[in-house]
Order: sequence, then C-alpha cells, then structure tokens
Amino acid sequence: MGYFTFFRRTAAGTLTNAGHILAHGVQITTANNAWPYVCDWNSDGKKDLLVGQEGLSQPCNVFVYLNQGTNAAPVFNDSTPVLNAGSPFTQWRTVPLYLDLDNDGKKDLILGEWYSSVRFYKNYGTNTNPSFNGFEYLVLPDSTGYSNGNPPRVAFSDWDGDGDPDMVTCDYYGGVFLRRNITPTAVVESGEPPRTPTILTVTPNPTSGPCQFQIRLSRACLVRTEIFSASGVRIATPISRDVNAGDFSWRWDPRGLPDGVYFIRCATGDLVQTQKITVTR
Repeated sequence: MGYFTFFRRTAAGTLTNAGHILAHGVQITTANNAWPYVCDWNSDGKKDLLVGQEGLSQPCNVFVYLNQGTNAAPVFNDSTPVLNAGSPFTQWRTVPLYLDLDNDGKKDLILGEWYSSVRFYKNYGTNTNPSFNGFEYLVLPDSTGYSNGNPPRVAFSDWDGDGDPDMVTCDYYGGVFLRRNITPTAVVESGEPPRTPTILTVTPNPTSGPCQFQIRLSRACLVRTEIFSASGVRIATPISRDVNAGDFSWRWDPRGLPDGVYFIRCATGDLVQTQKITVTR
C-alpha cells in the first residue's frame, strides 16, 4: 500500500517531514504505484488532490480528494472516484494530469497508463463539474518495447517553440522521452469541429437474462467489447470485428454468472465507452 506524506521548508531552508496527509483525520492510504497530482479540480480556487493508482484489484483507480479547508491549510474528507461515461476506469497504473490540452477553455484529464500508453479524456462538462465520455490515445500502447516509458509520468511543454504542445515523459526504469506536437485528434487544426462520441446503450438494464447493446457509428471501424466484473477482472469478449457505419447492435447473455454489477467496455476506433450493467434474477 502507499501513503502520501507532505514536507515543510523551515526558515533555514531545509525540508522537514511534517507527517502524512490526512482525510477525515486518518492517513490517506492508497493502492500500490499511486501517483498524486495537485490541481484545482472544481475551480473553487482551492488546491485539491488527484490520485491515480495501480487499479489491479478494483476498477476505480482515479480518485479526487476535494479541499474543504483553505490553500494555506488544506482539509480533505472522503475521496470520490473519477468516472468515465458514468463508470469507473479500468486501466492499470494511472498517472493523472488535469489541464486544458485542447484549448477549449475547459480542463481535460490526461492519463499515463500501463504498457506505455497515454490517453486524453476530453471534458464535456464544465471546469466546476468536469464530465468525461470516452477517450482517444495520444500514445498507443506498446507492450513489447515500452517506447514511451512504463508507466509514463507525463508533462507538457512547448519544447521547440512552435506553438504546439510537446510531451515529455519518464518512467519507473528512469528513461526520459520526448514526443513533439502532441495535439488531440479531436482538435483538428484545419478548423473542423470535434467528433462527438457515439453513445452506447444497454437494454434492459438491470437485466435478468440476455441484454442488447447498441451504438451508432459515424464511420466504419473495429468494434471490440469486453465485460469486466466489479473487481476489474475481464470475464468475456462478446465481439471484436470490423463494423460498417450506421446502427450496430449485439446481444450478451450473462447466464452462469452470479448476480451483481458488471461493466462493459466498448472500443470503437479511438473512442472508448464504459457502461455499468446490473444482473439480478
């Protein structure tokens, strides 16, 4: 398990251990490989604590602790899981950033993740109440060469002064990487409007038997769906094939599975959505 500790600089300029960061008066204890990012999550002018962690034992692996105190004396209560399309994240070892990468005036979520990938989650809500629905890759996974670090710790800067953000990453093994001109593809430099993610529907939900999934695709692409248990274990891959543009539906039968909450992860091209399914009989 991981603990977060803060340090204070004395008048003489040395750093002293000032103790663990607390939430509800108890030490904040996270899962392994946790990564903190201090930001103003809800634009109330106070610094909050965003935490990514390993996520192997549960799908909720990005949390935010809202500051109930002041900037001079932060006070944290319970953590809240950050959701994507209304459901928890299912990626491993998340390293979060929260900034306006697509220059639309709203801060977005960027996650460095296991297998070298970096994902961009556009904020479809507001700076006061951020909302995420799908993602696109800034860097694709590389489970063989780890060409961007593993997992990548991410920072952005205009490294070469051309006005386009560049990505600098480092990783567990000490490597430092530079990728120039990292702009989300949803921000088309020719001025075309951003793409809107297709909406995945599940009916009936809750379900006592087979249920139907449906999406509307704006273009032909590979559709891959995976079913996860509430603990984040993949239990089925109902479909993985190329599909033409238009309406597309398929069925899934949870027969043989115990009652409870499951998550379907649907990847359509460079967008991913996750929906919760409740099985009850």
